[in-house]
Order: sequence, then structure tokens, then C-alpha cells
Amino acid sequence: MRTLIQKSRITQLLAQRNGYMVLASGLLILSFFLTALCFDLGYRQRTFVLPPVVEKGFWVSQSAVSSSYLTQMSLFFAALRLNVTPDNADFQRDIVLRYTDPAYYGTLKTALIGERDRLVAEHMTTVFYPVKYVVHPKAFTVEITGDLMTQVGTTPMPSQRITYRFSYHYSNGRLWIVHFDEVIPHV
Repeated sequence: MRTLIQKSRITQLLAQRNGYMVLASGLLILSFFLTALCFDLGYRQRTFVLPPVVEKGFWVSQSAVSSSYLTQMSLFFAALRLNVTPDNADFQRDIVLRYTDPAYYGTLKTALIGERDRLVAEHMTTVFYPVKYVVHPKAFTVEITGDLMTQVGTTPMPSQRITYRFSYHYSNGRLWIVHFDEVIPHV
């Protein structure tokens, strides 16, 4: 009689153990699935941002940004960088430098101070009118072509069609300027 009770109890415990093993295995599989899903969503996550002046919506993710984001930021930086007078050059320089990669900061600051000194010495004003842009989102570069108009004192100079290239570094949800230069056309 005792052996029957012990066998019955052992059978019951084995069934209970097997039930818990099935439950634990299911939870383990579900845990692996949810972990994989979290990693996948982490790489595909996009944050939609609307700029202060809404021309187009754009998105940013952990490792990429949309073309419209690069375009709008480049147009913003071009306006700050190229629409300058002796009076606003310092103010605009400070804004551009806030978005400059630390490795490029000193170089750009020196160039902007030199340009400000030239603007003051020659009483110059420059205005840039963009006419087209080419975006390379994977390389984080934008080329903006436009007409640069210069005025020395009260005398307007002939406009020049110039292309500028912005190169960026994207890190921690922030776009950093790593290079800004004029693109010299191949002759």
C-alpha cells in the first residue's frame, strides 16, 4: 500500500515537474524572441522631428537621418555661414560653432574669425541664394549650389555661382559639422 502511494506521489511530482519544465521552456523561448525584437526595434527606431519652420517633416534614428533633415540643416547652416555682415558675423559664428564637431572646431573658428575680420576691414556683406542641392545621406554630406552676392561698401559685386559641401558626423542623435568647403569644379 505504501509503495502504491509513493508511486502515485512520484507520478504526480513527475507530471508537475514536466508541466513546470514546459512552462519554463516556453518562457525561455518567449524571452529570446522578445530580446531579438527589442534589438531589431532599437536599430529601426525613428524619431520624427518637426523643425521650427516646417518645410518638410524628417526623421532621425540611432544611426541614420533622413535626406530632408540633412537638407534643412544644411540650408540653415549655409544661411548662418554665408549671409553675413560685419555686424552679425560674431553672432552667426557662435551659432555655427555650437553644431561643429570638436575635431573641426578650432579650424572652423579660425576661418570664421578671419572672414569676419575681412568683412569688417572691407565693409563687405555677403548673401547666398541656394538654387539646388544634392544629398548623400549614407555619407552624411550635402552639396548646395547657389549664387553668392557680395557687396563692398555700397557697391554690389557680380554674383558667383558656387557649390559648397557640408560634411557631417552623426552621433547620439546629434548632427555635427565636420567639414565645410567650397567645391572646386573640375575643368
